[in-house]
Amino acid sequence: MDTPLLTAEEAITKRWQLMDDGFCIIPGVMRGEMLKRVAEFTDDFLDEHPVDPRYRYQGSDFHIATEEVWQQNPKLPYHDPIVKEIIELKPALDALEAIGLEGIRKPGSIIILSKPAHGPSLYWHQDAMSWNHPMNALPWPNQIFLSYYTVDTNLENGCLKAIPGTHLKRHPLHDVLPPAHGQEIQALDESHPAFHPHPDEVDIPVAAGDLVVADARVLHAARPNKTDKRRPLVLAWFGVFPFPTTPSWWDRDIPPEIKIDPTIQYEGTRTPGKYLRP
Repeated sequence: MDTPLLTAEEAITKRWQLMDDGFCIIPGVMRGEMLKRVAEFTDDFLDEHPVDPRYRYQGSDFHIATEEVWQQNPKLPYHDPIVKEIIELKPALDALEAIGLEGIRKPGSIIILSKPAHGPSLYWHQDAMSWNHPMNALPWPNQIFLSYYTVDTNLENGCLKAIPGTHLKRHPLHDVLPPAHGQEIQALDESHPAFHPHPDEVDIPVAAGDLVVADARVLHAARPNKTDKRRPLVLAWFGVFPFPTTPSWWDRDIPPEIKIDPTIQYEGTRTPGKYLRP
């Protein structure tokens, strides 16, 4: 029997880091031959596909579908069998279950991102797209991203950074940031506050194959890559706790928004609104 990546105590600690800070790290999830294959696939793909200049801050934005999804929609530009292996990586799914994530909805694709050699910072942003929905008042996530870096990351080669708690509480940056990944923010220059270091930020350096789990609502960015080597990243979006689900283990106060009719439709928006606490 394989030894669990997390002890019961460690899993609970990671759970509350995700709930309270908006992110957590689970070490050593992708290892050995799998990590090697994913790194080779990612490097080969980036070698063969030039990055659109509009994604200079993100580094790239390539969506790669599973074979099943591609067969249903052959117009999708990229697909590969390894995508399903990444999405269904057992140590990752076991770790998500251990920390108490329920109602998991797996995606049909991954995203290859990259911070090229000497690439600029990634702007501060959050990725939630439905801020009008009352689920954003809930203290647990509805959508998370899972990130695997295929090389060790640090302050020199463009590690991730985040501002803890900003998935739940309004921050001054919320009032000055254009919507994430749109034309306006992509057109900014690095004098804008979206690129400035912030005293509340926390750097998130990881080893290759560690799993970063983060709430879609949390403010995050990445340092510039000051090295001569590319810093690749494989990212996948997962759904959790479908509204109005409450975690089976939740023992804190529950916001009244949980009682809102789940059949009501809300217009999507990337701009955080009234559901962020002061």
